[in-house]
Amino acid sequence: MLKTITWTSNHYINSRQPHETDGLFYAQGLFRYRKLQSPLSIKFCLKGNLNYISGNQRFSIPAGGFYLANKGAELECLPNEPGYQALILFFTEELMHDVHRCIHLEERRLLDAPDSDTEPVHFLEHTYHSPTPLAARLQAVAARMKAEGESGYTLAPDIFYELAEQLLSFQKETAARIESIGAQTPAVRRELYRRVLLAREFLYHHWDTSFSLQEAAREACLSPYHFHRTFKAAFGCSPMRWFRLRKLEKARELLQDGQLSVSEVAYRCGYLDLATFSKAFKREW
Repeated sequence: MLKTITWTSNHYINSRQPHETDGLFYAQGLFRYRKLQSPLSIKFCLKGNLNYISGNQRFSIPAGGFYLANKGAELECLPNEPGYQALILFFTEELMHDVHRCIHLEERRLLDAPDSDTEPVHFLEHTYHSPTPLAARLQAVAARMKAEGESGYTLAPDIFYELAEQLLSFQKETAARIESIGAQTPAVRRELYRRVLLAREFLYHHWDTSFSLQEAAREACLSPYHFHRTFKAAFGCSPMRWFRLRKLEKARELLQDGQLSVSEVAYRCGYLDLATFSKAFKREW
Protein backbone atom coordinates (compact mmCIF):
# COMPACT_ATOMS: atom_id res chain seq x y z
CA MET A 1 0.00 0.00 0.00
CA LEU A 2 1.35 3.40 -1.02
CA LYS A 3 1.73 5.83 1.85
CA THR A 4 3.78 8.98 2.38
CA ILE A 5 3.97 11.33 5.37
CA THR A 6 5.83 14.65 5.40
CA TRP A 7 6.78 16.76 8.43
CA THR A 8 8.87 19.91 8.12
CA SER A 9 10.35 22.74 10.17
CA ASN A 10 10.59 26.22 8.63
CA HIS A 11 12.81 27.94 11.18
CA TYR A 12 15.85 28.17 8.88
CA ILE A 13 14.37 27.96 5.37
CA ASN A 14 10.67 28.56 4.73
CA SER A 15 9.47 25.69 2.57
CA ARG A 16 6.96 22.87 2.83
CA GLN A 17 9.11 20.58 0.68
CA PRO A 18 11.10 18.33 3.06
CA HIS A 19 14.20 18.22 0.82
CA GLU A 20 14.38 22.03 0.76
CA THR A 21 14.20 22.56 4.52
CA ASP A 22 14.67 20.56 7.72
CA GLY A 23 12.24 17.77 7.04
CA LEU A 24 11.14 14.19 7.61
CA PHE A 25 9.72 12.09 4.80
CA TYR A 26 8.20 8.67 5.52
CA ALA A 27 7.51 6.44 2.51
CA GLN A 28 5.89 3.04 2.17
CA GLY A 29 5.51 1.20 -1.14
CA LEU A 30 6.55 4.19 -3.28
CA PHE A 31 7.86 2.97 -6.67
CA ARG A 32 9.87 5.43 -8.67
CA TYR A 33 13.23 6.08 -10.29
CA ARG A 34 14.90 9.38 -9.52
CA LYS A 35 18.25 10.88 -10.37
CA LEU A 36 19.05 13.58 -7.86
CA GLN A 37 21.61 15.82 -6.28
CA SER A 38 20.99 15.03 -2.62
CA PRO A 39 20.75 17.54 0.21
CA LEU A 40 22.51 16.67 3.47
CA SER A 41 20.36 13.72 4.46
CA ILE A 42 20.02 10.33 6.10
CA LYS A 43 18.24 7.58 4.18
CA PHE A 44 17.02 5.12 6.83
CA CYS A 45 15.50 1.76 5.88
CA LEU A 46 12.74 0.43 8.11
CA LYS A 47 11.69 -2.61 6.08
CA GLY A 48 13.00 -4.34 2.96
CA ASN A 49 15.94 -2.72 1.14
CA LEU A 50 16.56 0.72 -0.32
CA ASN A 51 18.51 0.63 -3.59
CA TYR A 52 20.72 3.43 -4.87
CA ILE A 53 23.54 4.10 -7.30
CA SER A 54 26.39 6.45 -6.40
CA GLY A 55 28.85 7.00 -9.23
CA ASN A 56 29.32 3.57 -10.77
CA GLN A 57 28.52 1.69 -7.57
CA ARG A 58 25.14 0.19 -6.79
CA PHE A 59 24.37 -0.37 -3.11
CA SER A 60 21.49 -1.44 -0.89
CA ILE A 61 20.50 -0.19 2.55
CA PRO A 62 19.12 -3.08 4.63
CA ALA A 63 16.41 -2.79 7.27
CA GLY A 64 17.84 -1.04 10.33
CA GLY A 65 20.65 0.56 8.32
CA PHE A 66 21.10 4.05 6.93
CA TYR A 67 23.07 5.90 4.28
CA LEU A 68 24.56 9.28 5.08
CA ALA A 69 24.74 11.66 2.10
CA ASN A 70 26.46 15.04 2.04
CA LYS A 71 24.92 17.99 0.24
CA GLY A 72 25.49 17.67 -3.49
CA ALA A 73 25.94 13.89 -3.53
CA GLU A 74 24.95 12.53 -6.96
CA LEU A 75 22.56 9.63 -6.42
CA GLU A 76 20.17 7.50 -8.41
CA CYS A 77 17.20 6.22 -6.43
CA LEU A 78 16.12 2.85 -7.84
CA PRO A 79 12.64 1.27 -7.60
CA ASN A 80 12.31 -0.80 -4.45
CA GLU A 81 10.57 -4.05 -3.59
CA PRO A 82 6.87 -4.01 -2.64
CA GLY A 83 6.26 -3.37 1.04
CA TYR A 84 9.45 -1.48 1.77
CA GLN A 85 9.37 1.33 4.34
CA ALA A 86 11.82 4.20 4.65
CA LEU A 87 12.42 7.41 6.55
CA ILE A 88 14.42 10.19 4.91
CA LEU A 89 15.77 12.92 7.19
CA PHE A 90 16.83 16.21 5.59
CA PHE A 91 18.97 18.91 7.20
CA THR A 92 19.53 22.45 5.97
CA GLU A 93 23.12 23.66 5.93
CA GLU A 94 22.01 26.50 8.20
CA LEU A 95 20.70 24.27 10.99
CA MET A 96 23.59 21.81 10.86
CA HIS A 97 26.14 24.62 10.80
CA ASP A 98 24.44 26.31 13.77
CA VAL A 99 24.48 23.11 15.86
CA HIS A 100 28.04 22.21 14.81
CA ARG A 101 29.32 25.72 15.63
CA CYS A 102 27.70 25.78 19.07
CA ILE A 103 29.12 22.36 19.94
CA HIS A 104 32.67 23.11 18.85
CA LEU A 105 33.23 26.76 19.80
CA GLU A 106 33.82 28.03 23.34
CA GLU A 107 30.92 29.79 25.07
CA ARG A 108 32.85 33.08 25.35
CA ARG A 109 33.46 33.15 21.61
CA LEU A 110 29.79 32.40 20.96
CA LEU A 111 28.84 35.32 23.22
CA ASP A 112 31.37 37.77 21.78
CA ALA A 113 30.89 36.75 18.14
CA PRO A 114 27.58 34.89 17.71
CA ASP A 115 28.11 34.67 13.95
CA SER A 116 31.66 33.29 14.20
CA ASP A 117 32.40 30.48 11.81
CA THR A 118 33.76 26.93 11.92
CA GLU A 119 35.00 24.51 9.31
CA PRO A 120 32.22 23.28 6.99
CA VAL A 121 30.54 20.07 8.13
CA HIS A 122 31.43 17.10 5.93
CA PHE A 123 30.44 13.55 6.82
CA LEU A 124 31.82 10.18 5.79
CA GLU A 125 29.35 8.96 3.17
CA HIS A 126 28.68 5.32 3.81
CA THR A 127 25.97 2.72 4.37
CA TYR A 128 25.94 2.04 8.11
CA HIS A 129 24.43 -1.32 9.06
CA SER A 130 25.29 -1.96 12.71
CA PRO A 131 22.88 -0.71 15.41
CA THR A 132 23.59 2.80 16.70
CA PRO A 133 21.75 5.22 19.03
CA LEU A 134 21.04 7.36 15.96
CA ALA A 135 19.35 4.45 14.15
CA ALA A 136 17.28 3.68 17.26
CA ARG A 137 16.12 7.31 17.43
CA LEU A 138 15.18 7.31 13.74
CA GLN A 139 13.19 4.12 14.33
CA ALA A 140 11.27 5.88 17.12
CA VAL A 141 10.61 8.94 14.96
CA ALA A 142 9.27 6.74 12.15
CA ALA A 143 6.97 4.92 14.59
CA ARG A 144 5.60 8.26 15.76
CA MET A 145 4.97 9.41 12.18
CA LYS A 146 3.18 6.15 11.35
CA ALA A 147 1.04 6.47 14.48
CA GLU A 148 0.09 10.08 13.68
CA GLY A 149 -0.44 9.19 10.03
CA GLU A 150 -0.84 12.73 8.71
CA SER A 151 1.30 15.04 6.58
CA GLY A 152 1.61 18.76 6.82
CA TYR A 153 2.94 19.03 10.36
CA THR A 154 5.10 22.11 10.87
CA LEU A 155 7.47 21.17 13.67
CA ALA A 156 9.48 23.17 16.13
CA PRO A 157 13.19 22.69 15.41
CA ASP A 158 13.72 20.66 18.60
CA ILE A 159 13.66 17.23 16.97
CA PHE A 160 16.07 18.35 14.23
CA TYR A 161 18.44 19.84 16.81
CA GLU A 162 18.40 16.55 18.71
CA LEU A 163 19.00 14.47 15.58
CA ALA A 164 21.75 16.83 14.41
CA GLU A 165 23.46 16.47 17.81
CA GLN A 166 23.25 12.68 17.55
CA LEU A 167 24.59 12.71 14.01
CA LEU A 168 27.51 14.96 14.98
CA SER A 169 28.27 12.74 17.99
CA PHE A 170 28.21 9.67 15.75
CA GLN A 171 30.54 11.30 13.26
CA LYS A 172 32.87 12.45 16.05
CA GLU A 173 33.31 8.79 17.02
CA THR A 174 33.90 7.95 13.36
CA ALA A 175 36.51 10.70 13.03
CA ALA A 176 38.33 9.43 16.14
CA ARG A 177 38.45 5.92 14.69
CA ILE A 178 39.79 7.24 11.39
CA GLU A 179 42.50 9.23 13.19
CA SER A 180 43.56 6.13 15.14
CA ILE A 181 44.61 4.43 11.90
CA GLY A 182 48.34 4.89 11.42
CA ALA A 183 48.43 6.05 7.81
CA GLN A 184 50.32 9.10 6.63
CA THR A 185 47.56 11.11 4.95
CA PRO A 186 43.90 11.80 5.85
CA ALA A 187 42.73 10.45 2.49
CA VAL A 188 44.48 7.11 3.04
CA ARG A 189 43.15 6.88 6.60
CA ARG A 190 39.59 7.47 5.37
CA GLU A 191 39.94 4.85 2.65
CA LEU A 192 41.36 2.28 5.05
CA TYR A 193 38.55 2.97 7.51
CA ARG A 194 35.96 2.62 4.76
CA ARG A 195 37.41 -0.77 3.81
CA VAL A 196 37.52 -2.23 7.32
CA LEU A 197 34.05 -0.84 7.99
CA LEU A 198 32.74 -2.66 4.91
CA ALA A 199 34.32 -5.88 6.17
CA ARG A 200 32.87 -5.35 9.64
CA GLU A 201 29.38 -4.83 8.22
CA PHE A 202 29.80 -8.01 6.18
CA LEU A 203 30.78 -9.98 9.29
CA TYR A 204 27.94 -8.41 11.24
CA HIS A 205 25.35 -9.78 8.81
CA HIS A 206 27.01 -13.20 8.41
CA TRP A 207 27.12 -14.10 12.09
CA ASP A 208 25.71 -17.55 11.25
CA THR A 209 28.68 -18.61 9.12
CA SER A 210 32.39 -19.15 9.70
CA PHE A 211 35.10 -17.01 8.14
CA SER A 212 38.87 -17.11 8.36
CA LEU A 213 40.98 -13.98 8.70
CA GLN A 214 42.00 -14.37 5.07
CA GLU A 215 38.38 -14.48 3.91
CA ALA A 216 37.43 -11.44 5.99
CA ALA A 217 40.47 -9.54 4.70
CA ARG A 218 39.35 -10.17 1.13
CA GLU A 219 36.14 -8.27 1.87
CA ALA A 220 38.33 -5.25 2.70
CA CYS A 221 40.69 -5.84 -0.25
CA LEU A 222 43.64 -5.90 2.17
CA SER A 223 46.26 -8.46 3.12
CA PRO A 224 45.40 -10.45 6.28
CA TYR A 225 47.95 -8.63 8.47
CA HIS A 226 47.11 -5.19 7.09
CA PHE A 227 43.42 -5.88 7.69
CA HIS A 228 44.06 -7.19 11.22
CA ARG A 229 46.21 -4.19 12.16
CA THR A 230 43.87 -1.57 10.67
CA PHE A 231 40.71 -3.14 12.10
CA LYS A 232 42.25 -3.31 15.58
CA ALA A 233 43.38 0.31 15.39
CA ALA A 234 39.91 1.48 14.32
CA PHE A 235 37.69 -0.66 16.55
CA GLY A 236 39.86 -1.57 19.52
CA CYS A 237 39.96 -5.34 19.03
CA SER A 238 41.02 -7.81 16.37
CA PRO A 239 38.53 -8.68 13.61
CA MET A 240 38.33 -12.33 14.62
CA ARG A 241 37.62 -11.45 18.25
CA TRP A 242 34.99 -8.94 17.14
CA PHE A 243 33.37 -11.59 14.95
CA ARG A 244 33.40 -14.13 17.78
CA LEU A 245 31.73 -11.63 20.12
CA ARG A 246 29.13 -10.86 17.45
CA LYS A 247 28.31 -14.58 17.21
CA LEU A 248 28.02 -14.91 20.98
CA GLU A 249 25.84 -11.79 21.28
CA LYS A 250 23.51 -13.29 18.68
CA ALA A 251 23.59 -16.62 20.52
CA ARG A 252 22.54 -14.90 23.74
CA GLU A 253 19.63 -13.24 21.90
CA LEU A 254 18.49 -16.59 20.50
CA LEU A 255 18.75 -18.30 23.89
CA GLN A 256 16.78 -15.53 25.56
CA ASP A 257 14.13 -15.83 22.86
CA GLY A 258 13.65 -19.45 23.91
CA GLN A 259 12.57 -20.78 20.51
CA LEU A 260 15.69 -22.92 19.95
CA SER A 261 17.57 -25.45 22.06
CA VAL A 262 21.18 -24.81 23.08
CA SER A 263 22.38 -27.27 20.42
CA GLU A 264 20.30 -25.54 17.74
CA VAL A 265 21.65 -22.14 18.76
CA ALA A 266 25.22 -23.46 18.60
CA TYR A 267 24.60 -24.78 15.09
CA ARG A 268 22.88 -21.56 13.95
CA CYS A 269 25.88 -19.53 15.12
CA GLY A 270 28.34 -21.61 13.13
CA TYR A 271 29.78 -23.80 15.89
CA LEU A 272 30.50 -27.39 14.87
CA ASP A 273 29.87 -28.88 18.30
CA LEU A 274 28.09 -27.99 21.53
CA ALA A 275 31.20 -28.31 23.72
CA THR A 276 33.11 -25.64 21.78
CA PHE A 277 30.11 -23.32 21.84
CA SER A 278 29.49 -23.80 25.57
CA LYS A 279 33.13 -23.13 26.41
CA ALA A 280 33.20 -19.94 24.31
CA PHE A 281 29.86 -18.73 25.68
CA LYS A 282 30.84 -19.26 29.33
CA ARG A 283 34.20 -17.56 28.78
CA GLU A 284 32.51 -14.37 27.54
CA TRP A 285 29.32 -14.31 29.61
